[in-house]
Amino acid sequence: MTMIVQLVGPPACGKRTIGAALAQRCDAKLIDNHLINDPVFTALGVNGLGDLPPEAIPMAGRVRAIVHEAILAAPADISHILTNWLVDTPQDARAADDIRALAAQRRAHFYPVWLRCDLEQLRSRLSRPDRAVRNKLRDPSRVDDIVARGTTPAPDDALQLDTSDGTPEVAADEIMAWIDAHR
Repeated sequence: MTMIVQLVGPPACGKRTIGAALAQRCDAKLIDNHLINDPVFTALGVNGLGDLPPEAIPMAGRVRAIVHEAILAAPADISHILTNWLVDTPQDARAADDIRALAAQRRAHFYPVWLRCDLEQLRSRLSRPDRAVRNKLRDPSRVDDIVARGTTPAPDDALQLDTSDGTPEVAADEIMAWIDAHR
């Protein structure tokens, strides 16, 4: 049976890097949040510094809806890994529920994984060159603000994993072991 893995965590916690390592282990398609956001962010001139224009998130939401539609239309044997950052708001809690519902519609196993990372580690990772290339957040004051706002609480069935230390490969191995134990 196919699966949908949802990786949720703050900017710079390693969602995409861990997701890529996990995708290799379980032959899944990685759809990280910047595959959805970057077409919109690039067109609007977003560069990872400063605030997002107010229209950025609603526009990216429309792209996300199309991606979800494509996941539903995908062959039944294709698994997916999705990444995103969900702030502790009712809207973002609904976004988490939408991924669970997407898995149910596909009749796929659903594995929610909530990542956390020490604030100092997050700050230190912001200057990595690949972040600028992909329009990722690079502004330390925005990371401080985002972390202060909190993450949508993890559901009871989620794996919670600290990515402050260790490699993405070790994190992917831990997630894969957890998935194998819950199949």
